[in-house]
Amino acid sequence: MPDYIADLRARIGNAPVNLMGACGLIRDPQGRLLLQRLAGRDVRALPGGLCELGEPPAQTGRREVCEETRLHVHEATLLDLLTTPLRTLPNGHQAHFYTAIYRVDAWSGVPTPDGIEGVELAFFGAHELPRLRGQPGEYARAWLSAQAEVQTRTRMPVQSPMNTSRS
Repeated sequence: MPDYIADLRARIGNAPVNLMGACGLIRDPQGRLLLQRLAGRDVRALPGGLCELGEPPAQTGRREVCEETRLHVHEATLLDLLTTPLRTLPNGHQAHFYTAIYRVDAWSGVPTPDGIEGVELAFFGAHELPRLRGQPGEYARAWLSAQAEVQTRTRMPVQSPMNTSRS
């Protein structure tokens, strides 16, 4: 959690806040989606997280992807903005979450988990997706399935993002 949120919570307690974040949909040349297994949990998630104070979502997406996967995002396209109704978290904090979903169009590096938030990274095809976390996970599942369906219908090769990996 960004420091400013802890400072804000110290002042307002559990009162509702708006929290903005960003996630990246990163595919390999075969069109499979990169997911991280979250530390201490049997669930996978997209790389992403909350914005720092004043940080634009596109910058958040790049920063979070790099922090959690060690990959560098060179190009990304905003696909959607997800919103949640007011949620009460286990610690009592209340928040509305807004998550910008980006398709990563060009990236470089070798996927390496940070070992803090994520303990494993792996690419998954549309028909082999494991249990995914939250609304961004549901979006990713539907998006990847739609991509696979288009590819099957048109019998065209996967249009994968440009990986300029320089390992």
